[in-house]
Amino acid sequence: MLAARLTPKIMIWAMAIHLGLWLGFNLPAKLGWTENPWIALGIIKTVGLSLAYLCAVALNLEIAGEYRKTPWLRVAWIALAVNAGISILRMLIESPLINLFIDNYLGSPFYGLLQHLAIIPANAFLLVGLAAMWWAYHHVGLGFKIGVRDWAAIIGILILICAIFWFREGLTEANSHYLIARYLQLAGLCLLLFSAAASLVLHRMAIQMGGGKLAIALNFLTLYTLLRGVLVLAGAWNKISAPEWQLLHPSHLQFIIQIGWQTVPWIALLAAAYRAELTVHAAKELEQQRATKGDLVSV
Repeated sequence: MLAARLTPKIMIWAMAIHLGLWLGFNLPAKLGWTENPWIALGIIKTVGLSLAYLCAVALNLEIAGEYRKTPWLRVAWIALAVNAGISILRMLIESPLINLFIDNYLGSPFYGLLQHLAIIPANAFLLVGLAAMWWAYHHVGLGFKIGVRDWAAIIGILILICAIFWFREGLTEANSHYLIARYLQLAGLCLLLFSAAASLVLHRMAIQMGGGKLAIALNFLTLYTLLRGVLVLAGAWNKISAPEWQLLHPSHLQFIIQIGWQTVPWIALLAAAYRAELTVHAAKELEQQRATKGDLVSV
């Protein structure tokens, strides 16, 4: 069982190692002690985040295999696996290492177009996965009544949508030479924010569960979705806001945003790892029960 090896504890250590390496190479350059080690940073980002998503694909598919008799949950985890798989392609598209072969690749309009051609299907499968999961849990009685907190969350999502469109001129593809890239970015953000709304519903269900591995997994899915929307908004605001309105120096805020993007794939992996750990624990308990029964029979 793959889940027995890719435990949340191991994944947290892997995330810590990844962030430690990234910061270890980045901070000296930020402080002016060394030149920008962009090749080393490119390797750490591309390899580390691709591996995180690859592990998420494997765990999500393993989880989906448990739901042969529960179609909607099977669809949900397969969709999340596809989301992670397409995200690997996105990591490769966003790799700074391509600059070694294509001059000014990351600064070209073609880069932005390729990036959002990957983001659109990834976000679409994320939305399908979260919606299917909600539908499945709703049918087994984990629905909820809309309360004050839920209305506040819905209003928060609407504010986030309005804020992103208000700051759309700060989006990476706002001035792209490809008109389709501008629309793709806005469409991708809409899919992401609809996913955020769906994830908040799952978060509410997680609260009703009163804790446990499944609740933790749902909370990580919520964090994965919401953090991405917040990072996009922060990047757009940082790009177009006047210096006197900025709480931090532009480069400092950009550095924080970069750390956030280095963390996002690991959060998706932790969601899968905590859900998969539920199966591992169940298998261990079943094995212990069988061993106990075997001892009783032998006596």
